[in-house]
Amino acid sequence: MASTATKAAGTKSILTPSNTLKGHGNWIASISYFPDGQRMISGSDDKTTREWDVKTGKEIEEARDVREGSVYAVGVSKNGRWIATGGDRAELKVCEVETGIVKKFKGHTNVITCIDISADNMWLASASFDETARIWNLDTGKLVAGPFKGEDPMGAVRFSPNSNKLAVKSNWGRRLEVWDVQSQKLDVKVGAPVTPT
Repeated sequence: MASTATKAAGTKSILTPSNTLKGHGNWIASISYFPDGQRMISGSDDKTTREWDVKTGKEIEEARDVREGSVYAVGVSKNGRWIATGGDRAELKVCEVETGIVKKFKGHTNVITCIDISADNMWLASASFDETARIWNLDTGKLVAGPFKGEDPMGAVRFSPNSNKLAVKSNWGRRLEVWDVQSQKLDVKVGAPVTPT
């Protein structure tokens, strides 16, 4: 009987692109779908965020945002109300889609690598090379919880489905931490910090 690995190696990929989205001038760091599945947003090292019509494969040019620095993290709330972005300027930008009002959330002191929006569309989590994660109120821009201090630059952040927990992964993948949002205490820590070489 053939192993799973052998079967996988001998199977032709059934995934084929339905569209190729072209327009960024440098590498793309992050993408996120809108809830309708018809549009997506991308952030790039070319200092832009771009919105795309997935069906046509065309950029919605009037929605383009030109930044002062690279964009490493983008997210769309599950209700489609908010678009959030972060990057190498240690600043989060949050746009209310319907009104076009843009807010800037300041507090990080280094590159923002990743973001997540809670399932109830109320909170924005961000993590950074400043070795902290923070939770913000999307309506007010105020810090809700944190900073949660880690031991490494942070590379991924995710809310639990009920938003009671915040998981944070180190940028180089050796440490995972789970924080209790209410108590702001570390629940679980797995792996060792990265030792600089």
